[in-house]
Amino acid sequence: MMFRKMTLTALAAILSLAIPAVTVFIWHRYWWPLILFVLWTFVVCVIVWGMERRKHREHCDRLLAHAQLSAIRTLSHHRHDWMNELQILYGYLRLNKLDKAVDVVDRIRVRMDHDSKLSQIGIPELASFLLSFRTVCDTMRLDVDMQDGLHLDRLPYEAEKLSRAVIGLVNVFRFRAVSSISGENVLKLKLSCAEGGLKIVMAYEGELAAADSVIVELEKCLEGIGLLDQVDEPAEKTRQARTMVIHFPLPA
Repeated sequence: MMFRKMTLTALAAILSLAIPAVTVFIWHRYWWPLILFVLWTFVVCVIVWGMERRKHREHCDRLLAHAQLSAIRTLSHHRHDWMNELQILYGYLRLNKLDKAVDVVDRIRVRMDHDSKLSQIGIPELASFLLSFRTVCDTMRLDVDMQDGLHLDRLPYEAEKLSRAVIGLVNVFRFRAVSSISGENVLKLKLSCAEGGLKIVMAYEGELAAADSVIVELEKCLEGIGLLDQVDEPAEKTRQARTMVIHFPLPA
């Protein structure tokens, strides 16, 4: 595995150590082959270190570029939503329909409060995923309802594992959601915390591909950190309607 991650040049530099090693073996009675081997090894180490450092820097640059592009897309999508709301508000004001304008302002206030809660969830990776979900998925709408004052970083869980688990749960439905003319696919998440730990209620309504494997995939996402406590299967299979209760016990 380690050699697979190396570039061909770095691997060739390491293999070239066979040359001074052979000289040491052949002319073992002389001192110069040993010096050659030491110098050659030093040069190879410098080359490999430099190339691996450059490779790591390029990888970080790609991750940064991806994060920046994701942020731009999210901001652009939110700007488009706000412009639509403002145009509707402007239209109602011009028509002097103040009651309708108040409804639009209330809707904007609710959305701003919702986004504020998500941004303060306490785990940057998870907050970024939830806030940008609309920009990366066009087959399913994600609605998140959080308990007031819920900050996941203040709970005794490993933030990385918890974030990976929640993102994995959402992606199970995201990658199975199938566009349909019969209605919109919606996944609702409700996060709350009690003395027993964190609880997530997932309610999905819409079309699903490979629906029979959903439970198995959800349990894989929860391995070692959460439990699938309750599953309400749909009575009929034409349009899926599932409700799942997932519990994350507090660490002992």
